[in-house]
Amino acid sequence: MRIVLTTTVKIKSETSTLLPVKTDKPILKSYLKTAMKKINSMELSAPIYIGDIIEEGFIEEDINLIATKTVEK
Repeated sequence: MRIVLTTTVKIKSETSTLLPVKTDKPILKSYLKTAMKKINSMELSAPIYIGDIIEEGFIEEDINLIATKTVEK
């Protein structure tokens, strides 16, 4: 079974502490724990714009982690 992972990543910003993100394609449900460990270790810095690729080849080679919100400061 595959699902699109939607969650948040820590971000250094004046206006926000969390950035909503999602995978651009469904990932195998068995990879969820590994994916969340990787996401919990991330900390980004603003600015980040909606649609930006946070990480290419996230968990699987053809899946990207993308931002779903803009954080400018």
